[in-house]
Amino acid sequence: MKPNKQHLLTILILLLTSSLLFSTGHGASVLKTTMDEMLTESEFVFEGRVLSVESRQTDSKRIHTFVTFEIQEIIKGEYPEPTITLRFLGGTVGNLTMVVSDIQFPRDAERGVYFVESLERNQVHPLYGWSQGHFTVTADDTGTDRMMTAKNQPVTGLSLDAESVQQTNGRTTVKALSTGTATGVTVEQNRKNAKGLPLNEFKQALRKRLNEINQ
Repeated sequence: MKPNKQHLLTILILLLTSSLLFSTGHGASVLKTTMDEMLTESEFVFEGRVLSVESRQTDSKRIHTFVTFEIQEIIKGEYPEPTITLRFLGGTVGNLTMVVSDIQFPRDAERGVYFVESLERNQVHPLYGWSQGHFTVTADDTGTDRMMTAKNQPVTGLSLDAESVQQTNGRTTVKALSTGTATGVTVEQNRKNAKGLPLNEFKQALRKRLNEINQ
């Protein structure tokens, strides 16, 4: 049975995406970063809540997913509006799906802390280090907001002065590839008995480090 035109278009888009990822160094080749690097290099860092997630076919060859957030608190940078929309490559429109390896979209109604690399450049993924710059917030059984990774692992520790490259016997080693969590973030694999850092403690640590950097 011959594939229909819609199926052929899906294959074409997937092949195009693979080519794009190899040519731009994205996809599974995202480098591991550090919390310090994300904080200093991100143009905008904010606490927010997802208001909507919408995928649209932006041209004949690409689909983008547009995620709109309510900005609840700005941690770094400036933004003139109460909401912000970030664009991610990939998504589903009708029967057409464009898949980009390792991209995880924020979910509808999700709360979190987001490290936006640039407010001006259009990128495959707008968050610094992809999922490394994507933290979610979950309330525990006492109502305390606690920090989680994008993969829903409790963030139990935070270090904001880790070196972005390691020195070994006087030589600089190459950064490793990302596993989804930045260096300086301690996570607990077993969620049953673990609780993430309180949201306020997480934000205070970020602001303290920013003050140290700006002194």
